[in-house]
Amino acid sequence: MQSENTWRLSEAEVEALLQEQKSDDLRRTTNAWPSSAMPNERPNKKERPMSDPINPNHYKKGEIEAIDAIKSALTEDEWRGFLKGTAIAYLWRLGHKDAVEQDARKTLWYVSWLAGKDPRG
Repeated sequence: MQSENTWRLSEAEVEALLQEQKSDDLRRTTNAWPSSAMPNERPNKKERPMSDPINPNHYKKGEIEAIDAIKSALTEDEWRGFLKGTAIAYLWRLGHKDAVEQDARKTLWYVSWLAGKDPRG
């Protein structure tokens, strides 16, 4: 009869297996992509300027805006939590990604929702 410890792996062996699996998964995923761009690379945005960086058109595809779909999928408490969390996220990154003014306006957009006012007018 084999001892209980025969099939146990050391932490180093587990870590090596996990790294190997991650490498295989990443290699399979990236090989399936149509281009060689890595997922964390942002596409060149010089093609055309965004008309409204606060509520851009890519959130308005189809018959319903993304924000309306999110709101309809959540309870009132979940909706308020989503708004609060998103506002905090924009404050947190203020000045580290987009222009300070743009992130501040995005924060206020979500705070307007929290105050019960649809900022779209």
